[in-house]
Amino acid sequence: MVVICGIILVIVLLFFYLLNTARKKTPPPSATGKKDYTPVYVSIADKPDSIMRGMDKFVAEVQKTESAGDKWRWIPMLIFFVGVALVSVDGLLFAFGYVSFIFTVGALCLWVAAFIMARSLRKSDSHDFSPRYFGTKKMLHTLRDDLKPGSTFLGHLDLTGPMLPTKVARETQDTQNRTTQHFSDSWLSLKAKLYDGNVLRVSAVQKSKKRKSYWKRSRISGKSKLKPEKFKGSEQELKVRIVVNPEAYEIKPNPNFKQGQNIGKYTVAEINTDGGIINILAKSPFEDIEQEHILGFIKSAYSLLQRKAA
Repeated sequence: MVVICGIILVIVLLFFYLLNTARKKTPPPSATGKKDYTPVYVSIADKPDSIMRGMDKFVAEVQKTESAGDKWRWIPMLIFFVGVALVSVDGLLFAFGYVSFIFTVGALCLWVAAFIMARSLRKSDSHDFSPRYFGTKKMLHTLRDDLKPGSTFLGHLDLTGPMLPTKVARETQDTQNRTTQHFSDSWLSLKAKLYDGNVLRVSAVQKSKKRKSYWKRSRISGKSKLKPEKFKGSEQELKVRIVVNPEAYEIKPNPNFKQGQNIGKYTVAEINTDGGIINILAKSPFEDIEQEHILGFIKSAYSLLQRKAA
């Protein structure tokens, strides 16, 4: 009986620990020190209003699903107390001189079911949406008035994660044979035919580095120890391409927009205007770039254009 009581006590403690961790709370930062967000991939191939309505609908559906799951969070606790009542029945029988474990076994089965249900509810919790999700929606809202009538946006919004195995661009090794993975995450790609006849392409890329785990032998003890993987930092790249409408504009150099110039959180790295096409590469050490900085950079890139006289 003492052994059974000990087992029951352990199960009770585990249950309350899981129930506590199953409550909705802000997820802890990932290994890179960044907060985890809901993985989302949005194909941008429609009119602006349709895209924005779809994005709002998706958020509402996720929140609705999570709210429905919240209504069931009290069930594991109810099952737990039913199990406690069953154990009490065996306790009363034992007090009157009858040895019975039937109700205790039933309680254990109920607690296992409650444990599994609480764990499932915990896994059903969704993370918050990335600020990039809502920032991109605001960008589409701002740019929609500049679209050619009847045209659509083309591109994608990839928020599935910047350091997935499928996003490894290359791997390098140092003198100690330690492998570093270089990730390239093109999280935003956007193409639009504008009202003025120009064609605008925007691509936002996050470049990240991570050193893989490796074995290192101690010089003192001679024993090998596994060193964990290490995040080595990241930077943002913004590529802007404007196919200029030659009937409306001509390209003119601008001393306020040149290589090395700081525009918001970006620094202009390269400018090429050959063939009537403006290609700009900008870089930023900041990992988080708000949509206003991207829009501001696009607006500044337009300073290289001079409208022709009618």
